Amino acid sequence: MRILHPGDAGYDDERSGFQTGLRHEPQVIFAVETARDVEEAVRHAETHGLDYAVQATGHGLTSTTTGVLISTGRMNEVTVDPRTRTARAEAGAVWQQVIEKAAPHGLAPLSGDASDVGVVGYTLGGGHGLLAREFGLASDRVREVEAVGDVVTALEFDLVEVSHVHVAELHFDAVHAEAVFGAFHAWNLPEHVTPALTTLGDVVRVTCASTRPFDAGPLRVAPRLSDEAGVKPFARAVGGSLPPHAYQGDNVLLNGLPLEVLHRVREKAAAAEVPIFLGLLPLGGALGGAATHLLKVISPLVGVEDQHARVFDEVRSFAAGRSRNFRYAVR
Repeated sequence: MRILHPGDAGYDDERSGFQTGLRHEPQVIFAVETARDVEEAVRHAETHGLDYAVQATGHGLTSTTTGVLISTGRMNEVTVDPRTRTARAEAGAVWQQVIEKAAPHGLAPLSGDASDVGVVGYTLGGGHGLLAREFGLASDRVREVEAVGDVVTALEFDLVEVSHVHVAELHFDAVHAEAVFGAFHAWNLPEHVTPALTTLGDVVRVTCASTRPFDAGPLRVAPRLSDEAGVKPFARAVGGSLPPHAYQGDNVLLNGLPLEVLHRVREKAAAAEVPIFLGLLPLGGALGGAATHLLKVISPLVGVEDQHARVFDEVRSFAAGRSRNFRYAVR
């Protein structure tokens, strides 16, 4: 274990994460390697009356600490038991490690669309993944939680018997957004398909994934910038790494979403003073619950809560809570 203070070599690198719009300013960093190291870090914080925070990759950073930072990146062992179809991941492990160890056994985790995200933070936030409507949330598959106080040091969780997935990814020019949003909303979505509708500046993207075949034809309502569909190994269906950057985002669970309301959301985001990218995730299937959709917004800068709130104003009457995933640089 390394213990770092401001001014020490490596201090800045250790406190930095994927989120560059916020950064911890701790009095001391415990770069832990074992559960016993975590015990020492927590004891130090409690003895000195300091708050503490835990950081693995920093993707889901919502607030910073000026007390003790428990950096878990070195605590990253992953083991897979093909007999019980389970995995155990330490606090600093990322999904790519699990995917690589599970794949030779025809197994896969319920990870999301980014392989460099930390296993523990993602899972404790719920874990809405690539195949969520087919298999449910990652948090539903947790078998055992190892912890020191409220600091999770490892998770044991079930894997699913998946080696390949059927995928479709369509990109449209944003001039066709109205037609694409309408087709996505009207699609008679098969229960086993997990889709997502996303705006990315001048592009609208639709992605779908399932272990079973499906027909994305109803979504092809306008000329495509690109159109990819087929079967991929699970590891290739998951997105790769992005460089660290600043971003802020939030979400709302919805109980119903009329098409005219969806269009108002799209128009409000497009007319905002800052870039706002939308993400719409239909729920149902294995996810259960009363909510029908998850609407998320994200911007490539921080301090834009007011702009996001104006978008969410369009769906206030349908709001049914929030997901703990998809919350970035917000309290």
